[in-house]
Amino acid sequence: MSRPEARCPQCAAAYPWGTTVCPTCHVGLELTGSAVRQRPTALIFETWDRPSVDVVVSLLEAHGVSCLVRGTGDTIHFGIGPASFWRVFVRPSDERFAQEILDAEIGQEDAE
Repeated sequence: MSRPEARCPQCAAAYPWGTTVCPTCHVGLELTGSAVRQRPTALIFETWDRPSVDVVVSLLEAHGVSCLVRGTGDTIHFGIGPASFWRVFVRPSDERFAQEILDAEIGQEDAE
Protein backbone atom coordinates (compact mmCIF):
# COMPACT_ATOMS: atom_id res chain seq x y z
CA MET A 1 0.00 0.00 0.00
CA SER A 2 1.48 3.34 -1.00
CA ARG A 3 1.16 6.21 1.39
CA PRO A 4 0.30 9.70 0.19
CA GLU A 5 2.99 12.32 -0.06
CA ALA A 6 2.65 15.51 1.98
CA ARG A 7 3.29 18.94 0.45
CA CYS A 8 3.81 22.36 1.98
CA PRO A 9 1.11 24.80 0.82
CA GLN A 10 3.61 27.70 0.89
CA CYS A 11 6.87 26.43 -0.61
CA ALA A 12 5.43 23.31 -2.35
CA ALA A 13 8.21 21.08 -1.01
CA ALA A 14 7.34 17.37 -0.73
CA TYR A 15 7.89 15.38 2.47
CA PRO A 16 7.58 11.67 3.29
CA TRP A 17 4.56 10.14 4.97
CA GLY A 18 4.41 10.93 8.68
CA THR A 19 5.75 14.48 8.41
CA THR A 20 3.10 16.97 9.51
CA VAL A 21 4.84 20.37 9.51
CA CYS A 22 7.17 21.97 6.96
CA PRO A 23 10.51 22.49 8.74
CA THR A 24 11.24 25.55 6.58
CA CYS A 25 7.90 27.40 6.65
CA HIS A 26 6.51 26.01 9.92
CA VAL A 27 3.03 25.42 8.46
CA GLY A 28 0.90 22.27 8.39
CA LEU A 29 1.36 20.03 5.36
CA GLU A 30 -1.43 18.93 3.02
CA LEU A 31 -1.70 15.38 1.72
CA THR A 32 -1.41 15.05 -2.04
CA GLY A 33 -4.80 14.55 -3.61
CA SER A 34 -6.76 15.74 -0.59
CA ALA A 35 -9.31 18.47 -1.12
CA VAL A 36 -8.41 21.80 0.40
CA ARG A 37 -10.90 22.46 3.17
CA GLN A 38 -11.81 25.95 4.21
CA ARG A 39 -12.23 26.97 7.80
CA PRO A 40 -15.71 28.02 8.91
CA THR A 41 -15.17 31.79 9.11
CA ALA A 42 -18.41 33.21 7.69
CA LEU A 43 -20.77 34.37 10.43
CA ILE A 44 -24.25 33.15 9.55
CA PHE A 45 -26.21 33.47 12.81
CA GLU A 46 -25.77 35.09 16.23
CA THR A 47 -28.01 35.20 19.26
CA TRP A 48 -28.17 35.37 23.05
CA ASP A 49 -30.24 32.17 23.10
CA ARG A 50 -28.36 28.84 23.07
CA PRO A 51 -31.41 26.67 22.15
CA SER A 52 -31.85 28.78 18.99
CA VAL A 53 -28.25 28.01 18.04
CA ASP A 54 -28.92 24.29 18.46
CA VAL A 55 -31.94 24.53 16.13
CA VAL A 56 -29.95 26.44 13.48
CA VAL A 57 -27.01 24.02 13.64
CA SER A 58 -29.32 21.00 13.38
CA LEU A 59 -31.07 22.56 10.40
CA LEU A 60 -27.82 23.35 8.56
CA GLU A 61 -26.19 20.00 9.30
CA ALA A 62 -29.32 18.19 8.08
CA HIS A 63 -28.66 19.88 4.71
CA GLY A 64 -24.96 18.90 4.74
CA VAL A 65 -23.50 22.25 5.84
CA SER A 66 -20.74 21.97 8.46
CA CYS A 67 -20.90 24.52 11.28
CA LEU A 68 -18.72 25.90 14.02
CA VAL A 69 -20.34 27.28 17.19
CA ARG A 70 -18.55 29.84 19.32
CA GLY A 71 -19.98 31.39 22.43
CA THR A 72 -19.93 31.94 26.13
CA GLY A 73 -22.14 30.76 28.92
CA ASP A 74 -21.10 33.24 31.58
CA THR A 75 -23.15 32.59 34.71
CA ILE A 76 -20.77 34.28 37.15
CA HIS A 77 -20.93 37.92 36.07
CA PHE A 78 -24.31 39.57 36.21
CA GLY A 79 -25.12 42.91 34.69
CA ILE A 80 -27.51 44.54 32.32
CA GLY A 81 -28.51 42.20 29.51
CA PRO A 82 -27.95 38.51 28.89
CA ALA A 83 -24.78 36.89 30.18
CA SER A 84 -24.10 34.72 27.13
CA PHE A 85 -23.69 35.23 23.41
CA TRP A 86 -23.51 32.58 20.66
CA ARG A 87 -22.36 32.67 17.02
CA VAL A 88 -22.66 30.09 14.24
CA PHE A 89 -20.00 30.08 11.50
CA VAL A 90 -19.96 28.22 8.16
CA ARG A 91 -17.37 27.90 5.40
CA PRO A 92 -17.35 30.87 3.00
CA SER A 93 -18.15 28.50 0.12
CA ASP A 94 -21.30 27.34 1.98
CA GLU A 95 -22.45 30.80 3.11
CA ARG A 96 -24.96 31.47 0.32
CA PHE A 97 -26.50 27.98 0.59
CA ALA A 98 -26.69 28.26 4.39
CA GLN A 99 -28.39 31.66 4.16
CA GLU A 100 -30.92 30.25 1.66
CA ILE A 101 -31.71 27.42 4.09
CA LEU A 102 -32.20 29.80 7.01
CA ASP A 103 -34.31 32.20 4.92
CA ALA A 104 -36.56 29.35 3.75
CA GLU A 105 -36.95 27.71 7.16
CA ILE A 106 -36.83 30.64 9.58
CA GLY A 107 -37.67 33.63 7.39
CA GLN A 108 -35.85 36.75 6.35
CA GLU A 109 -35.13 39.56 8.76
CA ASP A 110 -36.87 42.83 8.07
CA ALA A 111 -34.53 45.31 6.43
CA GLU A 112 -33.96 48.30 8.66
